[in-house]
Amino acid sequence: MPDLASILHVLPWIVFGWIVICAGFIFTSVGRRDPRGWGIGISMWATVLTTQRVAAPPLALQVIGIAGLVSALVLFHWAAASIRGHVFSFASSDDLPQFVHRAGPYVYIRNPFYASYLLAEIATVIMWPSAWGALVVGLAFGYFEWLARFEEGKFSRSGVAAEYADYKARTGRLVPRL
Repeated sequence: MPDLASILHVLPWIVFGWIVICAGFIFTSVGRRDPRGWGIGISMWATVLTTQRVAAPPLALQVIGIAGLVSALVLFHWAAASIRGHVFSFASSDDLPQFVHRAGPYVYIRNPFYASYLLAEIATVIMWPSAWGALVVGLAFGYFEWLARFEEGKFSRSGVAAEYADYKARTGRLVPRL
């Protein structure tokens, strides 16, 4: 029977795999997909790979990491449920948005999917601390900021630019605005 550390090493793989599979059902191919969106998967898998050789940390860090992974899944599925019935394209598609979505977690943050991915990566590194994992999370944060700005730039060129500017002034990009 596997020990707790072995099970917990597999947990991020399961969470990231689940997110990737679900994303395939949630998002729609609209327009041309650009390779810049590949960084999402790369950052997830790089996070788990950089934490695989780490010794088991204290139980408190493992509990915090598990809570973070669960929170990431909750945020991911809350965002998914809120967009059900709407066309949301894959990251970095060249389509122009047709509406501003303000339901579910979008009431608080403009990019809840990116926030959920980043939260899962942070939780993984908390659960299995490593310098390489921290570096990957730091790079992932910069990547998600960059990708969110790209996506938000599409709004500024769309017919809903004014509505989005108002929405943007009231909500945070990856964390809620206080």
